[in-house]
Amino acid sequence: MNDNDNNIERLDWGVRDYLRALEAMRQRHAARAAGQVADAIICVEHPKVFTLGKRGGREHILLDDEELARQGFSVYHVERGGDVTYHGPGQAVIYPVIDLRARRMGVRALVEAVAGAICQVTAEYGLTAAWDDERPGVWTHGRKIAAVGLAIPQRVSMHGLAFNVCPDLGHYRLIEACGLSAESTSLCQELGRPVSVTEVHDRLFAALCRQLALAAGSLGAHD
Repeated sequence: MNDNDNNIERLDWGVRDYLRALEAMRQRHAARAAGQVADAIICVEHPKVFTLGKRGGREHILLDDEELARQGFSVYHVERGGDVTYHGPGQAVIYPVIDLRARRMGVRALVEAVAGAICQVTAEYGLTAAWDDERPGVWTHGRKIAAVGLAIPQRVSMHGLAFNVCPDLGHYRLIEACGLSAESTSLCQELGRPVSVTEVHDRLFAALCRQLALAAGSLGAHD
């Protein structure tokens, strides 16, 4: 599926093992950096997994290796920014593979586009949310509803955002992101009704396409 006006291909991967998705995302990134494919937004959901970004410390996962294995969690170190992040069923994950050079966008503009898309979608459901630079992520009423962690090698983005639709929020109690304990929430918990991951993927894709179109050409002197 394509957003023809924005020249962004949508890739729907369904539920996919994290490592398999990571390898495919890296392949897509390499192809985009080489100019072989168009920009893409990947929509995916993962089995339960913890990922550690560049600032991630194993000590921020509160289970030992034996207990992680017993409970069925995988752990991966990845090249994105940020600390420890949880992915799992009921979470809408989006990976934008976007060439910032072609769009004349800076890194900050991309982060703002991703955060803006999340806030736009939460607003569509009647919720107020905002990006917090001090505690990176999108928050509603003091609770974190979405995480953002990007990598931009060769000025092409990878990794992205994780939006809590209806995950097991108890899994967040097993980590301390950035060394801090913070309450997480989900769309379903805030609304008090079920919402599908597919519906949220659709809304996030549309919102991110709009935000990227607005951000194109915004490259500044310091980007």
